Amino acid sequence: MRLQFPKQDGKEIIKKIEEALGGRALADIVSFKATATDLLVTISKLGTSTLHFDRKDSGDKLEYVLKEEKIAFTHRAFKDEIKEKLCRVVEKIGGKVS
Repeated sequence: MRLQFPKQDGKEIIKKIEEALGGRALADIVSFKATATDLLVTISKLGTSTLHFDRKDSGDKLEYVLKEEKIAFTHRAFKDEIKEKLCRVVEKIGGKVS
């Protein structure tokens, strides 16, 4: 999975994602942390799952490439649903998912 955004600070992307999530139930269970080299998405509800993305800067784009995922047993049935919802939010704020 790749998340692509127009070039900007990773923390600004997180701010936009959190604003787009607004009062959705997903906002209560998902948290984001961006550093200069990666993005960590944590899902916490009846267990903890993580999606670890490596950051790649290329020209006028910022890209996060999924490096590793650890899915809690209780989340496995909903893994695709949660990823799909996150993808919609990324696209809503102007990013692309591939």
